[in-house]
Amino acid sequence: MTAFARQEANTEGGTLTWEIRSVNHRYLEPNFRIPEQFREAEGQLREQLRKKLARGKLDCSLKWQANDHANEDIAINTNILKQLNHALSEISSNIEHSAKPSSLEILQWPGVIEHTEADKGELMKLCVS
Repeated sequence: MTAFARQEANTEGGTLTWEIRSVNHRYLEPNFRIPEQFREAEGQLREQLRKKLARGKLDCSLKWQANDHANEDIAINTNILKQLNHALSEISSNIEHSAKPSSLEILQWPGVIEHTEADKGELMKLCVS
């Protein structure tokens, strides 16, 4: 049992792409590679797999490519930003010559950039369907 599947869904904000590869395996062993903003759907996805499949090693990759022309404002989660700043202060006080991350590195930290709930809800529905 080997298989490959690819499915794309185009939305107003971008393209959601699932790629699934499977090989024969004695037990069901799913492995997910999902962007952080979709991580909360992983449990539901695993449950859907268990209902449909009994065995196989699955590599499931989800990719999200936002449109360049999407009119989204970037919203920063200031609570997480404050927590990161506090953690960085502790590190620099305990470790001499510690390197400080750039602003771009901080923006890549999970949860720093918030996504609007309306868009997120629609994307979650597409992700699990």
